[in-house]
Amino acid sequence: MNALNHKARLLTLKVWVVLFLYALFAGLALQVLILPHIFPQLHAGNGLLIGRDWVGFHEQAVVHAQKVILGGWGEFLLRPDGDNSITGVASFFYVVFGPYPWVLLPLNAVMFATGGVALFSLLLHLDLEENEALIAMLPYLVFPSALLQYGQIHKDVFCTAGVLVILWSWVGLLHSERKPKYILPMLVANALALVVVSVFRPYFMYPFLGFGMLLLFWHVARIAWQIFMTNTARSQVPDRVSLRFNLGSLAILIVLNLSVYLMSINQLDMKLRPISANGKVSDITIPVFSWKSNADVRSADAAYVFSDTAKAASALRVNAVIECRPVVILKDGAFFENMVNRAFLKIAVARAGFTSSGGTTAASNIDKNVDFCKNEDLINYIPRAVQIALFAPFPTSWLNVEKRNSSPVEIYISAVEMFYCYIAYVGLFYWLISYKRWKVSLLIPVSFAFGIMLLMGLTVANVGTLYRMRFPFLMIFVSIGMAGILQLAKITPRWIQSLDSTPNHSQG
Repeated sequence: MNALNHKARLLTLKVWVVLFLYALFAGLALQVLILPHIFPQLHAGNGLLIGRDWVGFHEQAVVHAQKVILGGWGEFLLRPDGDNSITGVASFFYVVFGPYPWVLLPLNAVMFATGGVALFSLLLHLDLEENEALIAMLPYLVFPSALLQYGQIHKDVFCTAGVLVILWSWVGLLHSERKPKYILPMLVANALALVVVSVFRPYFMYPFLGFGMLLLFWHVARIAWQIFMTNTARSQVPDRVSLRFNLGSLAILIVLNLSVYLMSINQLDMKLRPISANGKVSDITIPVFSWKSNADVRSADAAYVFSDTAKAASALRVNAVIECRPVVILKDGAFFENMVNRAFLKIAVARAGFTSSGGTTAASNIDKNVDFCKNEDLINYIPRAVQIALFAPFPTSWLNVEKRNSSPVEIYISAVEMFYCYIAYVGLFYWLISYKRWKVSLLIPVSFAFGIMLLMGLTVANVGTLYRMRFPFLMIFVSIGMAGILQLAKITPRWIQSLDSTPNHSQG
């Protein structure tokens, strides 16, 4: 057993090293060779792809790095613009190594490799053979869109690594074959990944919290049922081993939900403090971490309405619908109703932010005129959101050159990738309907990925942004789907089995 564990750890290390080196050198080739010399029409300078957020992140990081150089490390801020941590991270590397985007490639490669190893481990939990898991995760490595994860300046690669590590740790902690000695390391890995995701995409904490609560309620229901059956069982021996395991899972879920909740109400901030020696400020600095509370700022479109002011609430709602402005009515004492309405409001406001932003004229926008004026609008749009989240860009746009922000090269690449995804969806469907033991190793990553992609389909109206943000969740679907294709390939049709058996029968 120890030999098998050592072999598995060695293989995991080899996968990490391969992913790291591939991401490092592919990212370097993209910035130094491919964009400047092979596709100069796509080059915005400094190894960056034209017309994307990373161009602005680079410019902001250069300005902040210059401010730190002139004023010292005491001027450093993790979020110089008050929002994007990637700007602060880039500015730190620019101060140390120079204002060149390629200096971030080693860090990006570390994040990308860590996310890839987590995805590989998730596939192994599905009882795949090691070579099958490696084949299934190949799209994570070779898809050209992965270049945008590690080859440019963005928070996506940090989010990808964090999300995949969180899902891997949750599967490992709730898996039926978990080992007590791995519980603490996986809890630590989960906590670190939560910090990474909360720093770069804090709004992801809410889906994790909601998903964690669903898992918690499910385990409470299972335990209650098992206790009931244990107390009423007469002729059969109660399954006390399963009950103890589920009680342990319940305790773990409580810890996981508490950690997610703490990250949802707080955000990590960091400053650099120079060390003083003999009255002089040294160039050596130490990081100073602090927690900032995410104050619950009430939206301007929300209003507290008491029972004696129902007329005012009705007027507010009518005016909001006429103006197509998202609104939620909060009532005293209606906790669950207010919670649901707040969630609807956040989704509606997030979509409004995409549909009203400066990119509304981009041809890659889908349903840019759709806004959620009331909760019913959002519910009715869910089927369309699922279609967009899973299948966009659609085949009708694969050969069309966008009017803005996309080149023929990008469009053709996305067409090839989506064609592959469509094939993988067949394998995913087969895997879901043929998997006889629906364990957490399948349900946790698939259900969470589907939930997040649904939220993206509801809120993100630009296909380019959606294509980039959904990468880790799409990779879960595609990798498991490719695993399903591999399982399909093992099936021998009955008529072939009969042919194989006929000669043996005649010889007998």
